[in-house]
Amino acid sequence: MNTTKLIGAILFTLGMTGTALAQNGFYAGASIGQATIDACDGFTDCDDEDTGWKIFGGWEFNRNVALEAAWVDFGEVSGSIGGSAVSVETDGWTLAGKGVLPLTEQFGVFGKFGMIMWDAEGSGAASGIDDDGTDLIYGLGAQYLFNDRFVIVGEWEWYDIDNDIDLFSIGALFKF
Repeated sequence: MNTTKLIGAILFTLGMTGTALAQNGFYAGASIGQATIDACDGFTDCDDEDTGWKIFGGWEFNRNVALEAAWVDFGEVSGSIGGSAVSVETDGWTLAGKGVLPLTEQFGVFGKFGMIMWDAEGSGAASGIDDDGTDLIYGLGAQYLFNDRFVIVGEWEWYDIDNDIDLFSIGALFKF
């Protein structure tokens, strides 16, 4: 008797979860843009901008709230110190809550708040430097829904890593 109730409860929960997943959506996408890393103090001939990109996925709980995870690559900062070439590449994993404010049926704006687990590796004269950490991220953006599944996204994200990083990007996402 208890086994029957347990099996019934599990099946009921799975049925509710399946319904929730069908009504709410998983999504995945990619973005590319310009990353600026505030890390030129002490460098000469410093280039603190590079192409940044990310691959992301998330789950919309409803039209206004989502949880998003991403892999982001900020590119490379390069320059020289005392005549020696140095460069540092930074990337990381993010997890953020996303609040969406629909302004029309197709267009909306959003804000993000979350965390990044980042890693920075040096090369050249900075060879052997390997730093990592966990810090905050903030973001603002806009999205345009072409249909129920295809969305164009433009956003600015600020990463509060040791050297602040800004990422301006444009991308697309597909809702499942």
